[in-house]
Amino acid sequence: MHIDASLSQVLLNEQENLSRQRTDSINPNALVTPAPSQEEQQRLSQAQQRYAPKDIVEFQGIEIDLDNLSQPDDGEDFDIRNITPREMVDFSLDLYIDGSLSYDEYSMMAFQPELHPKFENTVGALTGERSDPDRPRDFIQEWEDKYNFERRYPSDNPKVLQQIDRILGVLNSFETQMDFVA
Repeated sequence: MHIDASLSQVLLNEQENLSRQRTDSINPNALVTPAPSQEEQQRLSQAQQRYAPKDIVEFQGIEIDLDNLSQPDDGEDFDIRNITPREMVDFSLDLYIDGSLSYDEYSMMAFQPELHPKFENTVGALTGERSDPDRPRDFIQEWEDKYNFERRYPSDNPKVLQQIDRILGVLNSFETQMDFVA
């Protein structure tokens, strides 16, 4: 189809004329959004304040306010060599949120088989152990054992040894520091 140059000029002029006209003269039923009421402005202002940047982290659909996290008492000592698997799950989440662990490292550290309801029918049946998720463990020693096992019998994934090594480095950083008295 061939359009004459003069016809295209007429169409262009007509389009320009239409765009210059006011919309309400073209369509008298056009909807015009009214200005927000005072109440609506207050609600929008509150919503804007609520969504303003804060130290809030969203993790798996849960919002965690880092400013309001309860901190352990100064008198309470944290002993990484004496915590339960339940505590390790919470601790690994804290380390992930803190940025000390990657997601894969967090997943490895948070996976505690004894917390599974069918532990005694699966892993426990093979090892002869009963589930005791509230018994404190030395998790540095457990991760050192996993590291040594992975070195002797490497898995198909070469990253596993590096991830275990990083986990050990993070856990060792939480070991109680020696008190040097001069």
